[in-house]
Amino acid sequence: MATTPLFRVILRMEIRPGTQDDFERTWWEVGSAIARQPANRGQTLTRATEGEGGAPVYYVITDWTDEESFRAFEVSEAHVGHRKRLGRYRTGGEMTTTQVVYEIPPAAAAPRAPAAGGSAGEERPALAFIGLGNMGGGMAARLLDSGRRLTVHNRTAAKARPLVEAGAVAADSPADAARGHSVVLLSLSDEAAVDEVLFRQIVPVLAPGSIVVDTSTVSPEYARRAAARLADAGLRRVEACVVGNPLQAREGKLRVYTSGVEHDVAEVADILDAIGSEVLHLGAPGAAATLKLIFNLLLGAQVASLSEAVAYGVRAGLDRDRLLSAIAESGFSSIVMRFRAELMRKGSYEPAFFRSALMEKDLRLAIDDAKGAGVELPVLDTVRAGFAAVVAAGDGDKDASVLIEHTTPAAAAQPPQGAAS
Repeated sequence: MATTPLFRVILRMEIRPGTQDDFERTWWEVGSAIARQPANRGQTLTRATEGEGGAPVYYVITDWTDEESFRAFEVSEAHVGHRKRLGRYRTGGEMTTTQVVYEIPPAAAAPRAPAAGGSAGEERPALAFIGLGNMGGGMAARLLDSGRRLTVHNRTAAKARPLVEAGAVAADSPADAARGHSVVLLSLSDEAAVDEVLFRQIVPVLAPGSIVVDTSTVSPEYARRAAARLADAGLRRVEACVVGNPLQAREGKLRVYTSGVEHDVAEVADILDAIGSEVLHLGAPGAAATLKLIFNLLLGAQVASLSEAVAYGVRAGLDRDRLLSAIAESGFSSIVMRFRAELMRKGSYEPAFFRSALMEKDLRLAIDDAKGAGVELPVLDTVRAGFAAVVAAGDGDKDASVLIEHTTPAAAAQPPQGAAS
């Protein structure tokens, strides 16, 4: 079973249009050389095209046994040579290092420009941000980089440390973080956490008219009830469901879907613009939550279908690594499938990009909500049951890609006797 990487490096490369084939050939040689380093534990190369007609963007993830080994390699003659070879294909990008996947320390502070429409002497109100997991931590770091003052809180206090080092103020409790702020952002794991943190601890300390921007993934029905409960308390709720990965959260490149009173959404538009490259208002409370759950239904279905297809292929005698690579590069793949295929190929499930327990929770919320609307989702209910089995087996904190290890594991371990190799 894969162990947690002690040091992980994430490199984002923007590739010049028309040079992709040459780049990939060069990367294959460079990546192979890096993989041969004694302290290196392999690399993942995924790609995405960001925006209409944009140049390809590649995300390279390398794992190292420790930071000291990576730092020594980073200044080596070999690495300098690799950078020169790749440089002619690149138009931009950045490298971030972190000891835990996607809990990325903020970049070194740079001079911050005033907000659009503001002046250098105009200081915007401070914000409270509560819930600093993979996505919340990235969004909070992005808001700091955009010049916002933050008071932050997380149940595990260590996760707030990089933000505090970058200028945020740490609070001992959700109530302490929210007190005195007119805008509070939440990124919590489930409805029980929202009930406890928001309604029991935060609501009593907020002034009337304050806005809660909730990015937590909850059911549409819960989103509607939460909006009504806050309104009864004289408060406002902006439903802000985010789609993307933690690296995109850190870069301010999430897609943000909002619901609620349009005027309230407009009042926090600068905050949403800071964390998202696209912000789309969908209407009444619950609409954004519905769309977010639909996206996660599609994600779960892709991971499950990939797992089953590979289990079949391995049982039929195909090499697992070659099969995963072939699927990832085929026209049947997607950005999501390519990324998960690489995690499966490496057996790299910890730390998780998206925990299996959260996947099961989101599938369950979507299926229950669809059933309430008179729509049965039998295929996706089977997928949910698969993730429930992963959680029951003790792998709920591992990435959703670990489903492949629970999909006919005995068959996936080796081909049948006499099968072609």
